Amino acid sequence: MLGVDAEMEGLRTFVSRHFPVTQIVVNPFAITFHVTPDPNRLNESFDALRQDLGPQNYIPSIVYEGGAYLIHVQKRQEAKFRGVHVNLLLLIATVGTTWVAGAVNWGLYADVSFTSLEAFVFGFLSFTVPLLAILGAHEMGHYVMAKRHGVRASLPFFIPSVPILGTFGAFISMRDPIPNRKALLEIGIAGPLVGFAIAIPISIIGLFLSAADTRPPMIGGGGEMTMGSLLYAFLQGFFPESLLDPFRRHPTAFAGWVGFFVTAINLLPAGQLDGGHVARAVFGERARYFSWGAVFLLLALGVTYTGWFLFALIILLLGVRHPPPLNDITKLRPSRRALGVLAFLILILTFVPQPFVEVPSTSSFSFQEATPPHDAITALAETIPSGTSRIIEVNLNNTGNVFVRVLLAIDTQNLENFGWTIRIQNYTLFRGGTAMDVQVSDQTTTIGLNATEYATLRIFVNVPTTLTRTYRFELTGQIVNTDRINSVIVSVTVP
Repeated sequence: MLGVDAEMEGLRTFVSRHFPVTQIVVNPFAITFHVTPDPNRLNESFDALRQDLGPQNYIPSIVYEGGAYLIHVQKRQEAKFRGVHVNLLLLIATVGTTWVAGAVNWGLYADVSFTSLEAFVFGFLSFTVPLLAILGAHEMGHYVMAKRHGVRASLPFFIPSVPILGTFGAFISMRDPIPNRKALLEIGIAGPLVGFAIAIPISIIGLFLSAADTRPPMIGGGGEMTMGSLLYAFLQGFFPESLLDPFRRHPTAFAGWVGFFVTAINLLPAGQLDGGHVARAVFGERARYFSWGAVFLLLALGVTYTGWFLFALIILLLGVRHPPPLNDITKLRPSRRALGVLAFLILILTFVPQPFVEVPSTSSFSFQEATPPHDAITALAETIPSGTSRIIEVNLNNTGNVFVRVLLAIDTQNLENFGWTIRIQNYTLFRGGTAMDVQVSDQTTTIGLNATEYATLRIFVNVPTTLTRTYRFELTGQIVNTDRINSVIVSVTVP
């Protein structure tokens, strides 16, 4: 009993240094002090008390209930700190997984194997480094601001994942309760602000590199493409639309987009997200309405992008309601409320209702004129005098959005029985701004074309001495392993 009395007297001494104490109530969970604070100095006095009690392993909180100010003092449970080796191991693992993701992204961008040395070198420089810079800056913003407010926090824990991102992000663990609304706001918003500031120049650099790509634009590869936010669309506006291919993104531009996407998710005013911290600091208990609103919004958006269902589930599992800071009485100053408005504006600028849009795969090709304007053709007329030969040119163009292999053949209509020679002699493949000539030795040949690629076919036709009339043969193409067939009827008039 003497120990309890001595402990209570010691706590009273600490509290009395900063607040006039009128009554003490002891309950199984805390010792409650009824105080009469100076409203103008309440925040400063309480923060000084918190600093005094921290080294004694006590945590105070202040509330206003029933017309009275109450300070509850509880024993702080000692947190079990894991060594920094855990942070280091997770960082190394995340560097590895994002490195692989960078190689995959570079492989898709440069049309090379993701296992090549080029993919691993340029993937690391163009994707892994900028992405981890954004995520690391975000978490260090929280960490530095927590230290500034005297709140113990862990170093960032990075979470490895699989390509195409290679990480689920990072987080820091708060080892102390948040002291007041100001600290809650500043710790919550520091991460998104710093990460956002880093993502802007990275996005600009990535868009510049995308615009500098001289390769012809893709029609749109099957699969998923990212959709830009309002801010991303604004940044894209500084570059001519013709130079930005929405289906071929430079890995650095993708890393910048991910930075904006992560910022938007964290600023959702829900639960324990950064935006939940900001909303709780600005609106107090009313923040729970914003939290539920965010959850219902994600559930509604899940109809168009199922990933939002997962985010809504995570918020529900972590808790929709945000715990109050130790001092939930002192309101924010207008300058701090302005930070809350800034957080909302950044959320609007970076949020993407449908982050990924599914682009259906289409396999198609057409025969086209070899000369501009390269119109599609199903028939071609030529005049070739008897006893002479000529090269007839026809373009074979991939009009779909995925790689196709087209089997070409010529139906001579038995003209070879009358001395005619008709064959595909060679073709020029136009790929990535370069031209490659290929000789053909068989009567049939197969040509592989990526999206937007084409080949100019050269058909050798030798006309023997024959009757004066019009003869016909047919050039056909079929996408391998499909029933998609196109053909061109070639009419040769022998004068």
